[in-house]
Amino acid sequence: MSDAPRPTLRERMSRATIDTTALRTSAPFRRMFGAQLVSSIGTQVTLVALLYQVYHLHRSTFEVGLLGLFMVVPTLCVALLGGAIADAMDRRRLLVAVQLCMASVSLALALLAIGDAPPLWSLYLLGALGSSFAAIDGPARTAVIPALVDAATLRSAIQLREVLTQSGRTFGPLVGGVLIDQVGLSAAYAADVASFVVAFVLFLGLPSLMPETRRRFELSSIVEAIQFVGARPVLAASFYADIIAMVLGQQRALFPAYASSVFGGGATTFSFLVAAPSAGAMVGIVFLGLFRNVQREGLAVLIAVSAWGIFIAAFSQAPWLWLALVFLALAGAADMVSAIFRQTILLTTVPDELRGRMSSVHIMVVTGGPPVGDFVSGSLGSAIGIRHSSLVGGVGVVAGMVALGARVPAFRRWRVDTPSTS
Repeated sequence: MSDAPRPTLRERMSRATIDTTALRTSAPFRRMFGAQLVSSIGTQVTLVALLYQVYHLHRSTFEVGLLGLFMVVPTLCVALLGGAIADAMDRRRLLVAVQLCMASVSLALALLAIGDAPPLWSLYLLGALGSSFAAIDGPARTAVIPALVDAATLRSAIQLREVLTQSGRTFGPLVGGVLIDQVGLSAAYAADVASFVVAFVLFLGLPSLMPETRRRFELSSIVEAIQFVGARPVLAASFYADIIAMVLGQQRALFPAYASSVFGGGATTFSFLVAAPSAGAMVGIVFLGLFRNVQREGLAVLIAVSAWGIFIAAFSQAPWLWLALVFLALAGAADMVSAIFRQTILLTTVPDELRGRMSSVHIMVVTGGPPVGDFVSGSLGSAIGIRHSSLVGGVGVVAGMVALGARVPAFRRWRVDTPSTS
């Protein structure tokens, strides 16, 4: 028998909960964390307001889904360009400039919301413009993480960045729902403008974040990033897993209809549905330490995404709002686990000089997948009903993971110490 002392309850809890080392040891990371927390909450306030506004113009889930299509096209077109820019210039300067551009879009939405119902095309146009700026902003934010922390705290930083994402997706919709119900759509959009101003000031205080190996911006650098993914099936499979999860399992376009037609609520009920997956992810984040010894990241992604699909299918059959929220929260927790392991695969297989462009590929998937999913679920909801649309999507996600695991067996076996050529 071992004579080693048994760990205390406090030590066991410490191992089970999220690692906050990056926040405690890096002042620049703390500044970036604050900037992104504020702006991500504001961004979600605007997204909720935009989805709610589009649905209530004509009460059409198809039109909400079409908004997703208008938002994803510029994301796909601009994301790789944004990554190449992030690898060619000071990323701090890029972040500062993009905050102002994104604030201007939210300001335009706020002004449009003051008057009568704006034309649908104007909301589609501004949604597309905002997505374009976000596709430049996202790669820069991801690429700077390794420059703000040391190698030993990189996984801590990745986990904390997921806290940022899920905090925005949890609190942003709740704030947005309250503002829409109590003050109006214009106030919700104005709150986002204020959030970008705060982020602008905080980003100004970061040190210069020039790439370690700076290269001139050129279109060939984008091709290099695509070839890098193509030569690494495991990395590509991590992207495919997220695409399947979001395109088939994303239910956001149906939430306004669920809120009003199924659960008999308004903007606040809608905001609860939007926030529930991220609320579940936030709870799951607290216990990320339970996964710190997982070695087979690829298999963990397959299992987590399958769980996401199962809970989405369960949500589709929930007869009560509280039960629907529970299933959405569980789905969000599973998605969070998947995101952590996918980012670990990305940041441990990509060299610094490619991180901006590879992060842009990641942003194309993470940012582009949900709007495509909105279009798929919104269109399918109009055709076969919202509950059937959700059920088909959830089952499709599980089938997709089974197929992906069979098609790329190296993904199931991948470990963090696997050579980067995998």
